Amino acid sequence: MRFYNFVVIILSMIFVGLVHAQGNNLDNVHLFQNFFRDATIAATPYGQGGLTYSDYDYASSIEIRGQGSVPINPQMEVGGGISLLSFSPDGGSSSTGISDLLVTGRYLVVPGPTKIAAGGYITLPIGQKKVGQNNFNFGAFGALRYPVNDQVQITGTAGLDFLESKSYEYNLATGELKETTKHEATLVLGGGGLYALNEQVTLVGELTLWSRGNYALISGGADYMLQNNMHLRGFLGLGLDNAAPNVSIGGSLLVSLP
Repeated sequence: MRFYNFVVIILSMIFVGLVHAQGNNLDNVHLFQNFFRDATIAATPYGQGGLTYSDYDYASSIEIRGQGSVPINPQMEVGGGISLLSFSPDGGSSSTGISDLLVTGRYLVVPGPTKIAAGGYITLPIGQKKVGQNNFNFGAFGALRYPVNDQVQITGTAGLDFLESKSYEYNLATGELKETTKHEATLVLGGGGLYALNEQVTLVGELTLWSRGNYALISGGADYMLQNNMHLRGFLGLGLDNAAPNVSIGGSLLVSLP
């Protein structure tokens, strides 16, 4: 499916939200794919730990991830995340290592009822190259939540990422290997919705795509509130383009300070 088709889908979802925007009560439910690229600001610090398994045409991967965020004031929060990654290519040996450290923040520009936030992120290159890490990436994004009613919210995000890539050139005269680093711009778009099935269970659907790299992933998940400050979460994602995993499945536990 072409890139502009995804853009039309996302813009249509946002338009529906604009037409029906009213009050909401789903701000304590976080997205799955766009966990940090969201338009809500938490009242208290929160953290999430979880595991994701992904299957590709050429390999499979397991990610054990920890991430969380701390509100600075009612309009701003900062967060971060780090993972243990394991890749198992078909017909080859697996590699395991830590990821780069994600540092991110967002500011609530419009507090509601339709929330609009702006944010950015960097990755600190502390990860291991054998699992595709050790890159300094950065980017900025905008995000929104449109409340349809007390049970439904529409979400959207748009951002520009600058992803580090490396190339190597061997000098025959000196025998040296020269490394060249550059950053390539990638447009990131996402859209989705939240539906409160009952007081404890919220269903979350999302679509995310990148303009570069042939990546598009659609996912459906559920957030189950065990207590006011504890949520059990799970999702299933299906890849719609070559760079995305064919199937991605994950579960996590999110805890907020009371």
